[in-house]
Amino acid sequence: MNQISHDDEIDLFELMQTIWDGKWLITGSIATFLAVAVGFLAVTQPVYESKLSYVASTIPPFYDKGKVSADFQKLFFSQSVFDNWKNDNPSSQIVFDDIRDTEVVDGYVVTKDEEALLATLSIEKENESFVVVRSNHLSTLNDVYGYADHINVALSSDYVSRAKAELTIIETRLKDLSLLNDNVIGNILSIDRYIVSVEKGEKVFLIRRPTIPEKVSPKPAMVLVLGVMLGGLIGALFVLGRNIFRIRNQPTASA
Repeated sequence: MNQISHDDEIDLFELMQTIWDGKWLITGSIATFLAVAVGFLAVTQPVYESKLSYVASTIPPFYDKGKVSADFQKLFFSQSVFDNWKNDNPSSQIVFDDIRDTEVVDGYVVTKDEEALLATLSIEKENESFVVVRSNHLSTLNDVYGYADHINVALSSDYVSRAKAELTIIETRLKDLSLLNDNVIGNILSIDRYIVSVEKGEKVFLIRRPTIPEKVSPKPAMVLVLGVMLGGLIGALFVLGRNIFRIRNQPTASA
C-alpha cells in the first residue's frame, strides 16, 4: 500500500530535472513568443489618451449641476450642434462619426464601443467630469477643446434666454409690488445676478485645456512580460508532455 502511494506521488526532483533537461527547448519557446510580442508591438497602432476636465461653475438658479451636466452631454452628441461648430471650423479633421455614441446595425440603433470613439464623456470625481480624447495629434485635442467650448457658449446663451424669460414671467404675474415677499425678491435678484455674470463673460462650465497625451495601449512592458510567461509555460508543458509520452511508450521490463 505504501509502495503504491509512493509511486503516485509527484517526484519534484525528477520534475525539475525534466524541465532542466529541456531548458533549451523552453528557451526557444520563450524566444519565439518574445519575438511575436515584439512584432505585435511593431505593427499595432498605439492609442494615446488625453483628458479635458470641465466643472460646472456658473449655474443658473433654476437648475442644478446634474441638469447642466446632462445638457452638456446631450449637446455634445448632437449632430446639429456639431454641424454648426463644423461650419465655423471647416479646417478641422474631426467628423461627427468620430464622436457619435450610437450606430445603426441591421436597422437597429446600438451604442458604440467607447474604444471606437474619438472622444467620450466620463465622471471620475464627484464634482469634475472629463472629455476623454483618444488621439496623439495636438490639433485634434485643440479641436475637441474648441467643440466643448462651443457647447459651453451655447448653453450659457440658452440659460440666459431662459433666465430673462423667467424674469418676464415673474414681472407679469407680480405687477402688484405688495405681493412680493423675501423669497420672490431673492429669486429675482439671483436670476438677475446670473444674467449679469454671463453677459460679463462667465460661462456655465470651466473647461481646462487637454492634458499631454499618454500612451494607454499597447503597454510594451506588459506585452513583453506576457510573451515571456506564455512562452515559458508552453515550453515547459511541451517538455513535460513529451517526457510523459516517452515514459508511457517505454517497453515494460519483464519480471
